[in-house]
Amino acid sequence: MIDGRIFCYIEHMIADIVPATKTIDTDTFSYLVPKELEEVIEVGSIVQISFGRRSVSGVVLTLRNDTTIDAAELKVISSITNQFVLPVQYLKVARWISERYFCSLGEAIALFLPVMLKRPRKAMPTEKQRDLANLPELNPEQEKAFNRILSEADQRKPFLLFGVTGSGKTEVYIRLAKEMISQKKQVIILVPEILQTPQALARFRDIFGEEIALMHSHLSKSEKADCYADFYVGRKNILIGPRSALLVPSQNLGLIVVDEEHDDSYKQEQTPRYHAVAVAAKLAEETKAILVLGSATPRVESYYLAQEGKSILLTMKKRHSETLLPSSEIVDLRNELRSGNYSPISLPLQKAIGQCLADKKQVLLFLNRRGTSTFVSCRDCGHIILCKQCSIPMVYHLREDNGSLNCHHCDAKSIVPSSCPSCGSLKLKYFGSGVEKIEREINHLFPDAKTIRIDSTTVRSKADYENIYKKMKGHEVDILIGTQMIAKGLDIPNVDLVGVVSADTGLHLPHYQAFEKSFQLLTQVCGRAGRRKTQGKAVIQSYWPDASAIISASQHDFSGFFDRELATRRKFLYPPYSRLVRIIAENTDSKKAESTISATAELLRKKKIDFIGPGKCFFEKLHSKYRYHILIKFDTIDREDTAFLKCLKNVIIDADPVNLL
Repeated sequence: MIDGRIFCYIEHMIADIVPATKTIDTDTFSYLVPKELEEVIEVGSIVQISFGRRSVSGVVLTLRNDTTIDAAELKVISSITNQFVLPVQYLKVARWISERYFCSLGEAIALFLPVMLKRPRKAMPTEKQRDLANLPELNPEQEKAFNRILSEADQRKPFLLFGVTGSGKTEVYIRLAKEMISQKKQVIILVPEILQTPQALARFRDIFGEEIALMHSHLSKSEKADCYADFYVGRKNILIGPRSALLVPSQNLGLIVVDEEHDDSYKQEQTPRYHAVAVAAKLAEETKAILVLGSATPRVESYYLAQEGKSILLTMKKRHSETLLPSSEIVDLRNELRSGNYSPISLPLQKAIGQCLADKKQVLLFLNRRGTSTFVSCRDCGHIILCKQCSIPMVYHLREDNGSLNCHHCDAKSIVPSSCPSCGSLKLKYFGSGVEKIEREINHLFPDAKTIRIDSTTVRSKADYENIYKKMKGHEVDILIGTQMIAKGLDIPNVDLVGVVSADTGLHLPHYQAFEKSFQLLTQVCGRAGRRKTQGKAVIQSYWPDASAIISASQHDFSGFFDRELATRRKFLYPPYSRLVRIIAENTDSKKAESTISATAELLRKKKIDFIGPGKCFFEKLHSKYRYHILIKFDTIDREDTAFLKCLKNVIIDADPVNLL
């Protein structure tokens, strides 16, 4: 009795729920479970709740019976979906993501929820698997890797499958998937970009038929929901896709493969800013699944962990076809200028292309730039035409009717001015060579050759990519000219020559991984040559031919590159000798962005946390927002550091960043 009033509390079921949205200060909120749901609700259930003025999804974290609470003080759960329950292991992974990447638990939980909730559809008749007993034999290196993974799986360590380009890593993945299916377990295969791996997908489909579910960004919401449900309920037991495929829960996960584990696309650039390789390791730990990281150019951090015994290193040093890795020639572009050759295609590369065409072979030309010219500048006053929203140079693209200027960050477009916007001069010059300019030059030098260009302007869909791939494979094209799209996943038997038009792009960016990224890209693209019967050749053009990344890539010398890179990182305390956290302040008002980062820096000083900066980002303005940043090198990040960073306001916290620009 209180103040003469009698309160009679009865037992109620209370659910502590994590709303699948950003929350401040607390992660869980208590809701009353209606009587009709008490028999079906459980930990991990997906529910619909009223949260503030919104209706949001949430996940049940705990359930309890309580006789001390007044039911009138609590909101009631609106509804529940019986189709889907988030397994306990995934709740643990979500909490780990929240701590490692400094987001709320609700933001982490939201990663694992289906795109939409709907009634399960009826199981559709699926194509039977092929006869898995008739798979082609593995070569000795493949067989050794496969057997070691199975025999040493009980060590509960990730496997780093370090195989040169063309060594047949996909065949090892297929054998492992076959083994998991025979054990009634599920498999997740991560690829950087599903549209750029047609051959690997075709290989899996040929073996496993409709056992495979494909997830990618071009699916509609309903298609994503179907894909999600197919894998979750076990209608399909192999899920292939980019990093988001890792977030589809499995109740019986046996194998996770991260192919091309070095690829930057495994890092999410929106909150939660997780790295799929790290999440895969945590998920494998919680589910006791096998984790295989595959690459011809593994990240320095990944190889270091293998050297330290934190993961198990498996090497495949020979190509599956038994051919040698391509020979390489480095061309010093400074000598080309001295000899009077002003073409972006050096004389040695012209000669190699001519010989390749005469031998009825195909050529890949790689340039890591879209457009015709990289920027447009006034010869009189030096003014460079910049994007008004991003403050970076606009790129000139030649169209059939006329030219246009494009921003490669916000996709803004404008017409080419007839005179300088700053001084009015008519002397505008187009600097640099984009892939469109290279295409025009090749058509001029080799008018009888059939050429095709592949970049994000010519390839808008999976059908576009597959059409170009079929033309190359059917030798309807002699020369393929492209950007990063041709650097990975492309396996054309008749390609005998790879020409790298400029190996210098990215070499001198203000990023501790600049040399590593250049080495990886050059190694991968040069590895497209000589994949079958002949050795193949790569011609690498550069104004800095003595750069260690270029020399190491030309010699296929990963070990030497790794040793040099590791020594540099040890000296300057970059990963793997530290954990990086980048703090970014963005605002349409430059002074407000600068003020925010300065205030953040002052908070860091008070906490006695050392940092680099603050300063302007390399890309000072993107999407109409001015940008400033701070970089922190942590030895370790404890709970106090985590709590402090989570409390920072009006800034972006990016843990383990791959983009420092």
